[in-house]
Amino acid sequence: MNEIKNIVFDLGGVLMNIDFKRTFDAFEIIGFHGAEQAFHDPDINRLCMDFETGVYCSIEMRRKFREMTGFKCTDIQFDKAWNALLIDFPPERIMRVQQLAKKYKTYLLSNTNPIHAKHFNAELDKHFGIESMDHLLDKAWYSYNLGMRKPDERIYHKVLKASRLDPAETLYVDDYESNVRIAESIGLHGIYITDQFTIMEALADF
Repeated sequence: MNEIKNIVFDLGGVLMNIDFKRTFDAFEIIGFHGAEQAFHDPDINRLCMDFETGVYCSIEMRRKFREMTGFKCTDIQFDKAWNALLIDFPPERIMRVQQLAKKYKTYLLSNTNPIHAKHFNAELDKHFGIESMDHLLDKAWYSYNLGMRKPDERIYHKVLKASRLDPAETLYVDDYESNVRIAESIGLHGIYITDQFTIMEALADF
């Protein structure tokens, strides 16, 4: 892919290790019994999706979550359990991105929300002295600021236009195959990341 000039990364499962079960377990520990089943409820799922597209701010999200589930907890308890799925940034991945940034323009496109963003940016600063994803990469794009989520085709077009990127010169890296396929359908190059095929293997020749 000699024509590649730009690389757009997903966050969870690509740059950062995540495990949704950790959040379900964390809510169970603070007394929200049946947490995993509750999060799969269509109404709660819609609330989470709306949070990721900026429909609700963090205050509104916590309030609506309490109203819909009847589960009472403090904001601190909620945020700690909510963020439990965000495990860590493997140092070798951060180092690899820094190396790639010397040769390519680098970006992030993540389906996320302000509570998670605050946490993972703090973790990046704490462990690597990098203030935020915007300081690691040329630009971090978040679904809650863009008003839409992957795999909505419009989010890719919006990022390409705002960053002035030519899709033919842009590589998209994600751990959800559907997200990669949509990116490819509009002209980007795509790489599908798995537990056995991390960015270390996928981008070894870049």
